[in-house]
Amino acid sequence: MKTHSRRELFKFAGIGSLALFVPALGRLAHADEILDPESPQAKALGYVHHYEEVDPERWPRYEAGQICANCQLAQGDMEAEWMGCSIFPGKKVAGKGWCNAWVLRQGS
Repeated sequence: MKTHSRRELFKFAGIGSLALFVPALGRLAHADEILDPESPQAKALGYVHHYEEVDPERWPRYEAGQICANCQLAQGDMEAEWMGCSIFPGKKVAGKGWCNAWVLRQGS
């Protein structure tokens, strides 16, 4: 069994850390991109830019008052027209939008 020095261990740890950081840089570069409702993930979750566009027959879970701005998964300024969402990393969703992953924000 080959042993490794402490210096080699730190070198491998540094390279591994960098490998984890590089994909995050790519997401940051596109962080202001608006989510396309026609993208596969958005379609699968029924995302719409405005809650009035929700088809209640297809998405019976939808109830009046459910919007991205009061969803637990929304990120950033909840008063903004567009905000981040943990379901759609690197994309902005409409504050008045909706998707089937909606969960009531704590304290709302």
